[in-house]
Amino acid sequence: MAATMNFFRAQDEARGRTTKLVVLLVLAVIILTGSLYVLAVMGHGKIFLRGRVDWIQPKLFFATTGTALVVILGGSLFRIAELAKGGGAIAERLGGRLVGASTIDLAERRYLNVVQEMALAAGLPVPLCYVIDNDNTINAFAAGNDAQDAAIGVTRGALAHLTRDELQGVIAHEFSHIGNGDMTLSIRIIGAVAGLTALAQLGYIFMRIGAQSSDGDKDTVPFTIAMVLMGLVVLLIGSGGIFFAKVIQASVSRQREYLADASSVQFTRNPLGLASALKKVGGMSGAKRTGSNADLESQHLFFASSGGFMEFLFSTHPPIGDRIKRIDPTFDGIIPDVVPVQVVADEPTAGFAPGVRGVPPPLPNATRSLPTDTQIQDSVGFRGTIPAELRSASDDPVSAMGLVLGMILRRDPALRAAQLEQARGLAGGEVAREAAGFEPHLRELPPGCRVPLLDLCMPALRQLSPTQVAQFKQAIEQVGYQAEDGLVVLLIQASMRRYLSTAKNPESRPGDLAAAYALVLSAVVQTSSEAPAAQAAAYQLGAGVLGLPGLSSTIISAEQVDLQKVDESLGVIAGQSIYDRRKFVRACGVAMLNDGKAEPAEIEIVRAVGDSLGISFATGVGR
Repeated sequence: MAATMNFFRAQDEARGRTTKLVVLLVLAVIILTGSLYVLAVMGHGKIFLRGRVDWIQPKLFFATTGTALVVILGGSLFRIAELAKGGGAIAERLGGRLVGASTIDLAERRYLNVVQEMALAAGLPVPLCYVIDNDNTINAFAAGNDAQDAAIGVTRGALAHLTRDELQGVIAHEFSHIGNGDMTLSIRIIGAVAGLTALAQLGYIFMRIGAQSSDGDKDTVPFTIAMVLMGLVVLLIGSGGIFFAKVIQASVSRQREYLADASSVQFTRNPLGLASALKKVGGMSGAKRTGSNADLESQHLFFASSGGFMEFLFSTHPPIGDRIKRIDPTFDGIIPDVVPVQVVADEPTAGFAPGVRGVPPPLPNATRSLPTDTQIQDSVGFRGTIPAELRSASDDPVSAMGLVLGMILRRDPALRAAQLEQARGLAGGEVAREAAGFEPHLRELPPGCRVPLLDLCMPALRQLSPTQVAQFKQAIEQVGYQAEDGLVVLLIQASMRRYLSTAKNPESRPGDLAAAYALVLSAVVQTSSEAPAAQAAAYQLGAGVLGLPGLSSTIISAEQVDLQKVDESLGVIAGQSIYDRRKFVRACGVAMLNDGKAEPAEIEIVRAVGDSLGISFATGVGR
């Protein structure tokens, strides 16, 4: 498959086109406000200047374009603020129903398992899962402001008609939207459409005011005519704005869909799953979604287009045939009949369902070049097994808090008792009791399982009230850490601080970036079981990837690695651009694969570093 489709080139090309199309959206707004000014000047000249046109009228310019911009920006900001409540609020606005962990519906249980598997493999917190029950077409969406508050939704038709492999391909497509940051762009697009719609609505309001002001009195006729004419002009301009917004919205979304398809195949290594799902979407092309205004405004969020008037122009998605052809060049255009599939009891698996993922790419050895982005991504995929008791506990908010607290408890009995005492105030002491009960089981977890378990806890933790979040965050900060607890405890705490924070980016601190890189990279490579000489070589390889002037090429000795300073250094790195944070996580991955293999403990640390810095492995760390 790698020979037929260059996934990273497809991603780069799609990102480049998206930037150009967003610029076109801004130009469309300028054209609309300019058109309104032109019509105002012509009307002013006709009425007040006896047909003479004066194009330079600052007061009229600010009155018309200023009003239009206020309406457009006001409508956009209002809608964006409304959507800032998170992915769950958007999903409910689209008619979604939250799927609880206790569901007995076999299709919903399979859906939850697939989403959890994808999250574990991607190194992302598990999103909330929704189902649109009254929609029998095959569709899905991802919504939210970022990975911390993301939600994924599927239609009832998708659950009924897709096999597990097909559903996995669709969910991977939606996870790529989360990993690529598409959700933020999607919310901005919704805001832009809402703003331009507001201009048309203003014109309609003017017309209504004019019509209602007419009470048969001759004195009101001039006012009525003026309001109706002004409303008609604004309505026409606003309708043009809707036209431009829809066309540009569709163009931006089309390129993003190509990117998400490419990322899905790169992620699952199973092009046939996604291609088969798309064929079924094509087979149900006669079934149209009947949505609300919110649904129509959010068409670009969905996996597949819902069709409609002038779909060839306004469709937010590329033609199904083109999407299939890009994934499967052997596609002959034949779409099979779509029938419901039989859903059987589904057991959760680690990472990916058996038989789904292709052969992992070979890891580097002494004669090979640096590991590729794909090799690093594949190496960090979770392949372990989390005990059923702990997995079940992660579904409940109180138990999830107990699990997180249990994972960072001290080994020393006296210190552990003091930590539990500090957490007695959470849920009437129930969190501390849960943590004490889970602690022996958590100690027995094999290396590599704690960070994936943390990701599984996220849907339950997102159900906490703001007061509970503040109390839980305070309890975690009071727990602290010591050298004997290990680097992973520090990273779990850093990840939880980021997840529980309302800030968009990880907390940052000023400091020497080269020194911060050296300290954290040294701490990461020293978690392996390799000999000191091999660890030094791994450090040099990672430092070479960073290529930062002033960065030491010599590893810092284990005796000099202080966890408090490592925590401070993570804050320095967190303050860098997303590009630099990705580059550092990639350097950690390269160092991990220095010996051609990835130990579970190393994988956990590298994933935790990515977690704490807000970097996902879902779509790679190469750029």
